Amino acid sequence: MMKARWMLGPVLFLLVSPLIHAEKIETSLSAMHLYSACSDAEKSEYARGFCDGAIDALYSSINEWCNPTTVTHGEVKQQVIDVLLESIPNTSSSAEEVVNKAIQSKWPCS
Repeated sequence: MMKARWMLGPVLFLLVSPLIHAEKIETSLSAMHLYSACSDAEKSEYARGFCDGAIDALYSSINEWCNPTTVTHGEVKQQVIDVLLESIPNTSSSAEEVVNKAIQSKWPCS
């Protein structure tokens, strides 16, 4: 009986693991939604987590950017937040556009 329980874990993992694979979301995150979360980050743990996580995901997926190797993760995130919170973004802008522009404005490719 003990052997059967021990085998159940690996079997369940094999059955469930294909379901865990993340698919790309076809609808992009709006800049307004990201702005809202980042502007509320000081008041809400949820908003802070959403803001940080969304920025991390968006800038981690940028294929080409030219920041110096001495730039830290925190500096990139703060640059994005600073640019994002300068003014309310256009409702048609995507968060990806805002993140790309914020990074390119600080660390442009030559």
